[in-house]
Amino acid sequence: MNIQLLSDLHLEANPDFVPQPAPGADLLVLAGDVGSYQKRRDGSVMDEPDWGLRRFARWPVPVLFVPGNHEYDALDVDEAHERLRETCERLGLLWLERETRVMQGVRFVGTTLWSDYDVLGQRDKAFRAANHYLVKMASERDGQLFDAEAMRALAMDCQRWLREALAEPFDGTTVVVTHFAPTLHSMDPRYGKSPGTAGFCNALDDWLPQADLWLHGHLHCPTDVQVGRCRIVANPLGYADKNEQGAFVAQQLIAVPERGAATAFEPAQGRPVARTYTRH
Repeated sequence: MNIQLLSDLHLEANPDFVPQPAPGADLLVLAGDVGSYQKRRDGSVMDEPDWGLRRFARWPVPVLFVPGNHEYDALDVDEAHERLRETCERLGLLWLERETRVMQGVRFVGTTLWSDYDVLGQRDKAFRAANHYLVKMASERDGQLFDAEAMRALAMDCQRWLREALAEPFDGTTVVVTHFAPTLHSMDPRYGKSPGTAGFCNALDDWLPQADLWLHGHLHCPTDVQVGRCRIVANPLGYADKNEQGAFVAQQLIAVPERGAATAFEPAQGRPVARTYTRH
C-alpha cells in the first residue's frame, strides 16, 4: 500500500493551492489544518465552505481525515467537532478522529492528539507560550476560551483513547495518524526546545514501538525519521510568507511497511534521511 500524505494546507492562506492525486497512491491521508475560519491580519475570513474539504470529495482513492487544531478556530470546539464529522460523512471522506479503520489489511488509528504540554517538563512556561496564540485562535469550549489548560484536558482524553486502541491485538501493520507530533524527533529546528515547542510535540516515545508508521502534521517543517521500527513522517505545506513551502512534496508517496520488515522508501525521495528540514 502506498499513502499520499498532506497536512497543513491552510487553504485560508493558500487559496490557489490545487491538490493533485499522486500516481500510484492507494490512499490519501489528510493530517489536519486543511482550512481555518480564523480572521486573518487583513480582516478577511476564508469564504470556502466545509473547511476546504470539498476539494477532496471526488478523490480517486479513499481519503482519511484527522482534524487539526485550526479547523476549530473561532468556533466552539465541540460543535465544530460534530460539524466536521458530518461534513466528512456528507463528502464521502473517512473520519479518523478517535477512530480505528482496517483497510487492505492495514490498521489505521487516528486522533488529533492535541498537546499535554509536558514534553519539556515545564508545563507553566509551555502554557504561557501557548496561550499567547490560543487567544488569537479564539476557539471556545463550554463557554470559555479554549486555552492551554483546556487543550491539555482534551489531549489527555485522546491519549487515553489512543493507548487503548493501540493495546488492541492486531496481526498486521499499524499506521497511526495524528495532527500533533508524538515526539521531539519531529521538533522544528527553527525553534528548538523552546517553551512553545511543547504545544507541538508530545512525549509518547514509549508508544512508538506499537506503530510501524506514524503520520502527523502541525509543525511546518517536514519530517522523515526512523525510530526503532517506527517511521515518522510529516509533509506540511505551511505558509509561503514564512518561507515554509520549499520542502513540501505535493505528490509524496509513503510505502506502508510490512510488520517487522525493513522500512521502504519511495524511490523518488532518494536515499533515506533522518531529518528533512525546510529549505530556505
